[in-house]
Amino acid sequence: MKKTVFISSLVLIIFIFLNDFTAQPQSELNSQIKDVIDHLVTQNDIPGLNFSIIKNGMQENYSSGYADVENKVKLNPDHVLFSGSIGKTFAVTIIMQLVDEGRIKLKDKIINYFPEVDWLKLLPNINDITIEMLLQHTSGLPRYAFDAQIWDILNKDPDKVWSYKDRFSYIFNAAPLHEAGKGWAYSDTGYLLLGMLIEKLTGSYYYDEVKSRILIPQNLTGTHPADRRDIMNLPVGYSRLPESFKMPNEVVVDGKYIFNPQMEWTGGGMASTTPDLAKWAEIYYNDQLFADSLRSKIITPNPNGVNIDEGLSYGMGSFIYDTELGKV
Repeated sequence: MKKTVFISSLVLIIFIFLNDFTAQPQSELNSQIKDVIDHLVTQNDIPGLNFSIIKNGMQENYSSGYADVENKVKLNPDHVLFSGSIGKTFAVTIIMQLVDEGRIKLKDKIINYFPEVDWLKLLPNINDITIEMLLQHTSGLPRYAFDAQIWDILNKDPDKVWSYKDRFSYIFNAAPLHEAGKGWAYSDTGYLLLGMLIEKLTGSYYYDEVKSRILIPQNLTGTHPADRRDIMNLPVGYSRLPESFKMPNEVVVDGKYIFNPQMEWTGGGMASTTPDLAKWAEIYYNDQLFADSLRSKIITPNPNGVNIDEGLSYGMGSFIYDTELGKV
């Protein structure tokens, strides 16, 4: 019988099947894991690393390094870290629940839900893009966040609250990356359209839906909307982004992020502890949040997302690849 193990590390969730992982004594396993994360921190010259794992219903949490390098404040599992594109899984969950509720179908064209929004017609491929394509990254929409002007604005107006149109305007009349449904290209832009759809159909703020549908019922108390600069318990945060992003070395100063992360929204848009990330992975891939047939789509490579890079594939909101230890 294969054991299911859920692991979260920094902004990465790994969903993995192992054959003999649980055969080791817990004390020996704990020591080995601590040695590995200490080594990773040193080898990669990173400030700190949090790691959480759930196996056999039990959770273990590990930390290495610092939340504040200058003041030698140790990182711990209660520190909240931006979880990047893992946040897409919350948007996927709500979309799948709306499918279950009969309010949308995956093959529906997204433009049909917004006949009153004239500026959406300026997006490439928009008349042919379906909800399914947005989930799969097969829409051909360029990535709005790669426009250099955005990073100028983030520096000049770090408290800016971004509207739908603000974000999308950077790809108005742009050339598509490929025909709709005829290729694969990772793009946060498509997930912003999914966020618009969620708010249109529910009549609610996206993060209110995340709270009421997921965070509160699942008791994910260490997970928070990234819609403000002063998220509780952020470590200092350090950046090594290229100079073109114009980010300073320290990106969290006096508990405030360098700009309003609300810009990311349904392209990611969450901050979490690693214990919560591990718990969320277990819930997302195992529990009955939505129909099994829809869950299968998440972890099955879509036709255009097969072997996109050295054995790496993409389903809906999840990258998929095989390792010597099993499926990830």
